[in-house]
Amino acid sequence: MKVGIISIGDELVNGFTIDTNSSWISNQIFRYEKLEISEKIAIGDSEDVITRKLDNLIKKEIAFIFITGGLGPTHDDITKSALCNYFNCSSRLVENHYKDLKKRLQNKGLKIGKHLRSQCEIIDSSEPIINSKGTALGMFINYKKSKIFVFPGVPIEMKTMFLNEVLPKFIDPFFKKKNKFLTILTTGIYESKLYEILLSDIQSNEKEFKVAFLPSYSGVKIRILKKNYLVSDNKLNLFKNDIVKKIKKYVYGYDNDTIQNIVVNNLIRNNLTIATAESCTGGLVSKMITDVPGSSKCFLGGVIAYSNLIKNSVLEVPNTLIEKCGPVSKEVVVKMAEGAMRKFNSDISIAITGISGPGNLEENKITGLVWIAVKTKTNISVREFNIFKNRDIHREVSAKTSLNMLRLLLDK
Repeated sequence: MKVGIISIGDELVNGFTIDTNSSWISNQIFRYEKLEISEKIAIGDSEDVITRKLDNLIKKEIAFIFITGGLGPTHDDITKSALCNYFNCSSRLVENHYKDLKKRLQNKGLKIGKHLRSQCEIIDSSEPIINSKGTALGMFINYKKSKIFVFPGVPIEMKTMFLNEVLPKFIDPFFKKKNKFLTILTTGIYESKLYEILLSDIQSNEKEFKVAFLPSYSGVKIRILKKNYLVSDNKLNLFKNDIVKKIKKYVYGYDNDTIQNIVVNNLIRNNLTIATAESCTGGLVSKMITDVPGSSKCFLGGVIAYSNLIKNSVLEVPNTLIEKCGPVSKEVVVKMAEGAMRKFNSDISIAITGISGPGNLEENKITGLVWIAVKTKTNISVREFNIFKNRDIHREVSAKTSLNMLRLLLDK
C-alpha cells in the first residue's frame, strides 16, 4: 500500500527550515511490511497548491496521506481553511479539548489568547487527533480510498501524536513490523577503502541485500537493506556478521548507537572516571559525554583551556614549553592531558588543542591542525590530524575522534 507525505510551510520551500518531519515519518513507515513511501512533497502556504497536491494523491488512491504544518494560530496557517474548501465543509469546535486546554493554560498561569479557539477546531468531516504536547488538534479524515492524517508542524507534537494516536490505531493492528535493514557504524576509514574491502561480499549477496555507504565527516554508515520480505532476520544478521569480521576495528556500534553512548557505558561498566581539557573544541567533548544519561557516574569535570594563560595556570603546562613548541603541539597536548588527570584525580583524561580557523596565530602550522591525547594511568594515545578548515566541522570531528580514540584504548 502506498503512502504519501505533504509538508506545508513557506519556510520549508525557501530553505529557512529543514523538513525533518517527512524524513521521520518515512523512517517510521519504512519499518512495516506492505507499506511503501510513494511521494514526499514540500509546498508553500498556498490554499490552491495544498488542495491540488492533496487531490493528486487522492486520485492516485494513495492509502495513507500524512500532512504536517499550517495548523497554528497565525494568518499564514491555512491548512485547515484549505481542507474546508477541498471537502466543502466548515470547521467545528471540539468542546472537551477547548475546556482542557483552557484549564492547562490557567494552571500554568498563562493568559488565554483570542486565537486559542481556532486551535481547538477541526473540519466537519474529520475526527480529532489529540495533541498532548501543544495546542493545535490534529485531524483524521477517511475519504474515498485514502486515510488522511493532519498534524501540526512542530516536530515534538507531530511525533507524539503519530506514536500515541496513529500507529496504535491505524498501523500496528493491520501491518506487521519487519526488520528490513540494519546499520553498521564505522569511523577512522574512508568510504572507498570500505567498499574495496567489502566488494566481494556485496556482489555475492546482491540478490538478497542492497548495501549502501553513507559517508559523513566523522565516519561512514553501512546500511544493509533486504530486497524482499522473504529474507529472514537470521540471514540478515549472518550477512552483517560477515561484514563486521572484515572491518571490526573500525566498527563502533549499530543502528542508533552514538560514540558517546558506547564510551560512557564502557566507562561505567569498568568503574572508570574521566576528565577533559579542551582548547579548540570549547567544551564539546564534555557536552557529548554529559548528553548521555547516567554520565555523572564517570564524568568528573573539564577545563576549557582556550588561552595559554589557562593552560599554564590551571593545567600546569609550562610557559617555556608553550613558547618552545607552540600551544598546538604534541608536547603541549600531553601536558594538558596530564594536568586534567591530576586536577580531577581521574582514571582517564582527554585533551585537545588545535587550530579551527579561520586564520592562524601560529606560524608554520596550517589551519585544521589538531593534536589529541587520551591518557590512562598506564597508557597514552597521542595523534595528530588535519581536520578540514571549516570551524564547526573541525570541532565536531575533533571531539568525535577523541572519543573514538578512547574507545579503542579501552578495548585493548
